[in-house]
Amino acid sequence: MRSRYKITPEIKAEVREFLRKEQRAVVKERLTAVNIYINGMKQEEVGKLIGRKRGFVARAVKSYFTLGLEGLKEGRGGDRKSKLSLEEKKELGHIIKNSCPINAKGWDGKIIVEMIEYKYGLRYSRGTIYRILKEQNITYKKAKKVDPKKSEDKIIVWKEDIKKIQ
Repeated sequence: MRSRYKITPEIKAEVREFLRKEQRAVVKERLTAVNIYINGMKQEEVGKLIGRKRGFVARAVKSYFTLGLEGLKEGRGGDRKSKLSLEEKKELGHIIKNSCPINAKGWDGKIIVEMIEYKYGLRYSRGTIYRILKEQNITYKKAKKVDPKKSEDKIIVWKEDIKKIQ
């Protein structure tokens, strides 16, 4: 007997159904390995067929038969809880929308990081701040470099002179 797992027609149907419905690539690849294995191919052959090592197939099969579909789900990452509560995020959005910092012309990531650290005692990176602002539907514009010596009036006169020459 090549398999220590009891493979029934119900298991085959269940795996086919999960495979048909699954959207995530990692889980789908694991389900594919299990599906090919339960349909009679050796783990080593399944690995060669799907371009993976035998160990990948063995882990997928073992996970499926011990934990079911939950064993094949991706275990990386996850839902990380925000340090700021929903109320604190709303308050932050209200502060940014309705006030201006004392020592600057407007809000930027660095100022918001300092304000959150002072007000809530939490440390965030600027990238995370911009993600939080996006969640609050607050957009920001990157500053454009403008030549302080450049005069809009002189540019208009210059454009009119060029039109006269043509």
